[in-house]
Amino acid sequence: CEPGVGQIPDTVLAVPCLPEFTGDNGGATSRGVTEDTIRIVRRTFPSSANTEAVREELAEAGFATPEDVIEIRDQFIDYLNENYELYGRRVEIIEYESQFGDSTAEALEEGREGACQDATFIAEELDAFGVIGPGIAGLGGGPGSGPFSECAAERGLVVFSGGAYFPESWYEELHPYIWNDTMDCEQVARHTAAYITNRLGDRPATYAGDPELASRTRKFGSYTPEGRRGECNDLSRQILEDGGVYDGEADTPTVRYALDISRFAEQAQRAVVQWKADDVTTVVVGSDPISLEFLTQAAEEQDYHPEWFILGTAQQDSNVFGRTYHQNQADGHMFGLSLISGTDDLYGPDSDPARLYRKLNDGEQILGGTTGALFDSVHWFNLLQAAGPELTAENLARGVQRLPPLGGGDRVRY
Repeated sequence: CEPGVGQIPDTVLAVPCLPEFTGDNGGATSRGVTEDTIRIVRRTFPSSANTEAVREELAEAGFATPEDVIEIRDQFIDYLNENYELYGRRVEIIEYESQFGDSTAEALEEGREGACQDATFIAEELDAFGVIGPGIAGLGGGPGSGPFSECAAERGLVVFSGGAYFPESWYEELHPYIWNDTMDCEQVARHTAAYITNRLGDRPATYAGDPELASRTRKFGSYTPEGRRGECNDLSRQILEDGGVYDGEADTPTVRYALDISRFAEQAQRAVVQWKADDVTTVVVGSDPISLEFLTQAAEEQDYHPEWFILGTAQQDSNVFGRTYHQNQADGHMFGLSLISGTDDLYGPDSDPARLYRKLNDGEQILGGTTGALFDSVHWFNLLQAAGPELTAENLARGVQRLPPLGGGDRVRY
């Protein structure tokens, strides 16, 4: 264990290594923690029309099935249990299918009563320290929806994937119980505003597919979810108005949409009608990637060919989802920010998950379309190691503050 060496050699995202712990770990330092185990609940939802629709969309994009992901994830978790310093403990995963919650309602930031009942059951009946989730951040309510995260924090549960792309102020209110490895939307808003101000504002819409739109000075429209995530769009617009890029009265107002896949097609159609009527040249897309698929399809159907400026949220900037967009709309007309490494670094044959899978399976190749939730798992194993032997939510937060910046280097793609 030397300076600059990670706890595991398989990813640059691993925390710095620690020498092997000896001594007393304090035993039952929190609910769900014993001398030997840390109980983590994986919260999922029963199948519904909406969850099946999401599953079909993910399969079309080339993602592995949830069952295959879990099988690979469990191998990775066994490896992380063996190689992370958890001070004599091991993580024990408890599978829990929601009895009271509704995934669509929670995605819409509703359904608090059912979410709170689930949180109570997980805390009191399953005796858990923390909660993880099943899916891709930003798609569906998941275990870390706004309502569930708030209920969990009230009950002292640590949620490792809470409120993806929610405002930083929301995390501060629920500290130290709610964490995520996605950027908070206030930072996304500031990055977006800075890019538009410095690179796009008061210039022609060069990348529009319609020559007439391409000749005009950019006029921006935007697409963002309803609820707390969408509130950050207001911050971005205010920065742009203060900088003279947006005219609050003249520019098209933000189109807010509901995170309900049964309404995605209809909402996309209405948004495109509005942007086309208002001569929007450049659509700022702060949505999930499935909505972007419907938006590009609707635009093609309505012979509308703007620029598409993406923010990189929820993997909308990955090739995996990119193949689902209407290619006539995307090719040469879609650009913007990325919040992740290149697709090959996530899913390719030399990615961290692929290399680790070969290491654990005598050279066998990992199934396509999955990371085996490796990056999510490393995220919360990092937090657990950083907490030290006396595992509490408060010590976890203190440990995180002591961690150096991780990642970067030659894995970053620009």
